[in-house]
Amino acid sequence: MPDHTTPPAVQRLGFAACCLFIGLAACTIPYPGIQNDEVLFTAPLYPHAVNNIQPPAVPRLMLIGYIGTLKTLLYWPILWIFGPGVWTLRLPVVLLGSITIFIFLHLAASSLGRAAAVVAAFLLATDPVFLLTNTFDWGPVAFEHFLLVTGCWCLFRFGSQTPSNTRFRNLCFGFFCFGLALWNKAVFAWALVGLTTAGLLIFWPEIRPRLTRRNLGAAASAFLLGSSPLLAYNLRHFNATLTGNVQLDAASLPGKWIQVERALNGSSLFGVMVSEESAPNPKPATSLRGRTAVWIREHLGEHRQTGFYYVLGLLLLAAPWWWRSRPARFSLVFMIVAWIAMASTHDAGTSAHHVILLWPFPVLFAAAALTSLPWRWVTIVASIGMVGMNLLVVNQYIAQSERNGATGGFTDAIFPLSASLPDKTGEPVYMLDWGIKETVNYLHRGRLNILIDDVSTDPEPQTIHAMLTDPRSLFVGHVPGQQFFPRWSQDLDADAQASGYRKEVLRLVPDSNGRPIFEVFRYVPQ
Repeated sequence: MPDHTTPPAVQRLGFAACCLFIGLAACTIPYPGIQNDEVLFTAPLYPHAVNNIQPPAVPRLMLIGYIGTLKTLLYWPILWIFGPGVWTLRLPVVLLGSITIFIFLHLAASSLGRAAAVVAAFLLATDPVFLLTNTFDWGPVAFEHFLLVTGCWCLFRFGSQTPSNTRFRNLCFGFFCFGLALWNKAVFAWALVGLTTAGLLIFWPEIRPRLTRRNLGAAASAFLLGSSPLLAYNLRHFNATLTGNVQLDAASLPGKWIQVERALNGSSLFGVMVSEESAPNPKPATSLRGRTAVWIREHLGEHRQTGFYYVLGLLLLAAPWWWRSRPARFSLVFMIVAWIAMASTHDAGTSAHHVILLWPFPVLFAAAALTSLPWRWVTIVASIGMVGMNLLVVNQYIAQSERNGATGGFTDAIFPLSASLPDKTGEPVYMLDWGIKETVNYLHRGRLNILIDDVSTDPEPQTIHAMLTDPRSLFVGHVPGQQFFPRWSQDLDADAQASGYRKEVLRLVPDSNGRPIFEVFRYVPQ
């Protein structure tokens, strides 16, 4: 029977890995602006004037068809006590990510051994994409990782302990975590397919004798309890999660592999979250962390890839040594099956916040394979080198954030934009592009009179007439070249000109690098 007691020395090293994760995350938190999807979960807490939404008497079960309100419920007391802000939004998920790493340490220690556990913990804590997606939780992915790792840890303990009430509680809590993860975001179904397939293929000798009526009933009941809000929503809305969000697209599966490579190499978020080195108006590094990061980059060179993708390829060739490790084979099967399920879904698997849902199993496989090698010095050198490369890529993200700023939906121009929109009761505000409304609504605690957040729904002529003729109407959009959906504002401009109105720009809102990002304007009679 495996020893589930992680030695104190290993726990201290795991705690050090968690502290390193928190420290690295804290260095990145202040840079990007708040991304729209990062605060989507706060919509029920800060209802705005769109469609006359009122605070619900009963908490909403789902934000949208495939994302539940678990994060909303857990954040409610945090936001009530501390109010909205960057640190209030991001620090809780960073702490949750550190807990995920610590539980992962115990899972790796029990299934692989002490050395592999330490390697796995530091590899995960410094993984650039895991770090950034668990800090800027726009996926959201932080709760998915925590519930996945916790559920796997509980089921591992259930499968390897002697019969007892504690073992039975592990079974129930593990499946309850999986149910919660499915409610939190229904795409956890990809992980469930991977877990089920890998479990049956690799651990069938342990699973078969435990398939009793009592165990099956308890597992099913715990899973249904955790996912009950999602089930209730689909019963009420006629299976809306599947019919509205699931569409197979196997033809695009090969082209999505590049996202796996970029996520494994840590380069997924260059140009997506942080501006590239070629971006205009770089600013000098002023903060201590920024000056340090720039100094390291200048002396050790630019590092945009960790090389983890290629390390995994080499480790696959070392199959004669790691093949007997069932955790290694389990991780490999999980990654293959879960990714196929993900990439076969229309509009899925094309960005970092989808691919990162395969984690932490790439790290678990790497730790298992590395520590299975007969040459201990190779394991030590490779592990230190991989952690070092992770840190250099994280440093590159910090250096570019300091000098080049954020980009796209993460632009820090959202803060001066929000500050320029005072809370004026009755003054209608129209958001004419994606990526503005939810963030501004969060920063204003729902006090802005946002009447429409885009014109993608082709408003009726009378609605457009009311927008244009009300002299109080204030319009917010991205400047040309920064727009996500330029057609929305172009169509409204055309309607305004046809009705005898012209755009009068009140102010341009730049980011911290001085690049114009937003424009605030009105339509006035020509």
